[in-house]
Amino acid sequence: MTNKVKTIVIQGKETPIHEEHPIRVSCMEHIDVELDDYVNYHDVAPDTFAIGDVELGEIASTCMECGQPGKVVLLHVKGM
Repeated sequence: MTNKVKTIVIQGKETPIHEEHPIRVSCMEHIDVELDDYVNYHDVAPDTFAIGDVELGEIASTCMECGQPGKVVLLHVKGM
């Protein structure tokens, strides 16, 4: 049995992330709501990155609150 670590590419580097915490995308208007929700629901402060620094793959690059183009990615990097 292999334990594959979930990773995402951030600034060109394969980066391990906590699989149990979501990857969220936000516009600047809703970043405060997304940050508060992330902390309240997951009891951890997310790491934030500019959307251009993260390879999202199949994850939509639009704000999860309003559907406008996303500017910030929230996730939880292992070791940060």
